[in-house]
Amino acid sequence: MPMLPEDAQVPGGVYLCQAGPDISCGSCCGLYNMTDLRRERLRNILLERTERFAAVTRNVDAILAFEQERFAREGTDYPLADFHHCVFVGLIQDGGERVGCLLHPLALGNGGVDWRGLSFYGGAACKLFFCPSHHLGAAKWKRVAREVVDDWFDYGLIAPEYRLNQALIEEVEARAGRGIDPDAMDADLKAALAALFRLKVQWPFRAPDAPVAWNFFSTRNTDRRERLGSILDNEPRLRTILHELDTQPEHVPSALRLLEERLTRAAEEIRRGWTDVSADERDKSDPRSRRGAWPEALY
Repeated sequence: MPMLPEDAQVPGGVYLCQAGPDISCGSCCGLYNMTDLRRERLRNILLERTERFAAVTRNVDAILAFEQERFAREGTDYPLADFHHCVFVGLIQDGGERVGCLLHPLALGNGGVDWRGLSFYGGAACKLFFCPSHHLGAAKWKRVAREVVDDWFDYGLIAPEYRLNQALIEEVEARAGRGIDPDAMDADLKAALAALFRLKVQWPFRAPDAPVAWNFFSTRNTDRRERLGSILDNEPRLRTILHELDTQPEHVPSALRLLEERLTRAAEEIRRGWTDVSADERDKSDPRSRRGAWPEALY
């Protein structure tokens, strides 16, 4: 994915919020802070909100009445009781499908009026807040994730995981012996990296008491509960990955097999992409290749 105009305007230099026709993140709005978190169920709720809000008269009383109606219909039994779930998150369908704010001035029906001041955190938070991934995440993994994850549900769970994603990229690059160039990924490498990132969503070894969404908010402690003890102390990146995925210790052997499979596939695609480039092209693209060495990780 090319650099976006918004990249220069956000902390960390890579914009993650509304990043493409089908990818956006509503995690900081509490999107995933709900029971029975299944993609189709959540999508149906967002569609219903969007359709219902389209008929709401744009004034304070009507908008607040809509909010109370949604609370009554959807319930307020949130897994993380100290974190709000905003019912003004809906679906944007304009050549793709992604989550977005129904109160935003650019949202359909608002006529350029910004109603976000009526949300729980207020308009200033909605305009100015950026999750820890913007501030703490390396630019490379953010650009890679923005390019390879193609679904809003997965993307919103993956984008906030700055510690997990950094460890995944560092480990796969170490195994490949070279860095990933976000501007030169072919379809096979993108698919392999997407499968690696999607471990966050698909992980079968997660402790049942661990919330799926976690690193979305910079004002709360997002350190996960320690479960692994001294397991993998000699493999810090692998340990970080399993820790950030809330892996149960009894499942570590099976977890490592699945992780190894995804890492190996991605590393092989990185190496294949490099060996597919002719020696002359390598010499032109990176002078270090003339010394017979793999390029270093591109950070």
